Amino acid sequence: MFVFLTRLGRLAVGIPVVIAVTALLGFNTLTAVPVAHRQGASTMSCTVSSAGVGQKLIVAGHGFSAGTQYHLFVSSPTGSYETVANTDSTGAFTYESWTYAKGAYGASVWSVGGKSRQLATCTSLTL
Repeated sequence: MFVFLTRLGRLAVGIPVVIAVTALLGFNTLTAVPVAHRQGASTMSCTVSSAGVGQKLIVAGHGFSAGTQYHLFVSSPTGSYETVANTDSTGAFTYESWTYAKGAYGASVWSVGGKSRQLATCTSLTL
């Protein structure tokens, strides 16, 4: 019986200590917001290029954070779609697709995450 009471006593003391430590660490973890360091928005840019209908469509960007993933929205005469662009160690990316019709092509680069925002709009290309 005495062993049971000492274990119960340890449990009674241990629970508040665990709650207090968890509360302190938990609140600090929830209030600390990780921040992605990126270069200034004015240095981020991209271009859209192609040699013509039926040729490769190339969206190239530079000035972005190195080793980062971005949303890439591509628009074409036949519709729009979303894909991802992953930057290399220099903060540049290249995305390749195909042109299927004459008309205007363009793209925009957006940050990834809950507060996604537009970082660059690529120049339009009309074929």
